[in-house]
Amino acid sequence: MDIKIDEIVKQVLNEAGIQTPGASAAVLEKTPEFTGCEMGRCAVLASPETYEIKEYGLPEIGGKEILIRVEGCVVSPSDTAEFVKEKRTGQAALLGQEGTGVIVKLGSSALRDAKGSLLKVGDRVVAVKKARGSVSTFRGNAVNPGAAAGWYGNYVALQAGNQLYQANELDLESRLLTETAIAVNSAVERASKLNRLDDTKKVIVLGCGLAGLITIAALKCKGIYHVIGIDGDEKALKLAREFGAEETVDYRVKNGVAGVQEKIRQPFGGSLADVVFHCTLSTAGKNSAKRFIKSGGAVCELGYVLGGSRASTKYYEESMPVGGRFHSAKDYEDCFAFLNKAAEKNLPLYKLVTHRYKLEQINEAHWAAIRGEGLAIGVFNR
Repeated sequence: MDIKIDEIVKQVLNEAGIQTPGASAAVLEKTPEFTGCEMGRCAVLASPETYEIKEYGLPEIGGKEILIRVEGCVVSPSDTAEFVKEKRTGQAALLGQEGTGVIVKLGSSALRDAKGSLLKVGDRVVAVKKARGSVSTFRGNAVNPGAAAGWYGNYVALQAGNQLYQANELDLESRLLTETAIAVNSAVERASKLNRLDDTKKVIVLGCGLAGLITIAALKCKGIYHVIGIDGDEKALKLAREFGAEETVDYRVKNGVAGVQEKIRQPFGGSLADVVFHCTLSTAGKNSAKRFIKSGGAVCELGYVLGGSRASTKYYEESMPVGGRFHSAKDYEDCFAFLNKAAEKNLPLYKLVTHRYKLEQINEAHWAAIRGEGLAIGVFNR
């Protein structure tokens, strides 16, 4: 289907309250009114590589808490590490961190989010990470009294305040991608300032996976149009063009790196790049990235920014707060502004959630993530 027609159909159906098949594997049925008598359901990691769905009574919420009906959660690297019991230093033990949902009950009518916006029943919210990998406080439940419960369930109790954001203007996929989008957008913002990126500069995005495509979208939303996407997969290159890359290069061209360099020089003035965003964890890719920049150019390693191996290029690392991958309230506001602008420009962020599973299929979802299938993998409360 032509992408313009696809976007028009998606917009019309969204306005009518119907989710398009391309944006969701399960039809978004209308949920009944919340009565307070519902039973909670959550996925509990009962043993290595095995989640079990448990039922429990919904907790009474305190005066500073809110009860949220979960819409979905993205499977994160820390989730898969816990799933196979491969814990690494600095990773949170809490499962289901990158989720979103709708407020169904408030402990007080005066509760506000991190921006100071007054919260109300029906608001769509995103709970965000604190410094050092922890997240907003999740309430324990009857399945495991006193333990934290994440977004892998149908309801979750959270504290209002400085770790919660109202996000009514964003669609479901954009809210699910917030944690990846903020890391990428913050990196693009810092790299843009340090390298004075504008509409005259040539930028390369090396690797058009999840991080690479969001990087291309962020650059386009900043008005940086001379963007070249490089990948070895034709589907990835097609998506790169949809997300705003003006040119794409298949790195499998003849003559290896020299052939890619020749392809890079052809558009936008005949020079190499001012900045390369390296969005793979490949050592070969890291070495190649350095050969794609002109003298005085820079490499920003998104693998490090998103929690991968440490970067050999230090400028981003040195600009980060001491606490590690921590993002301020301003970073989140900038991220939401970027996601809104991406929607205005009809950039198909919904295509980044390539695999969609119901809560009962959570084990399959984790194995799909471990195998490296698709881009983002979502578990939905359906």
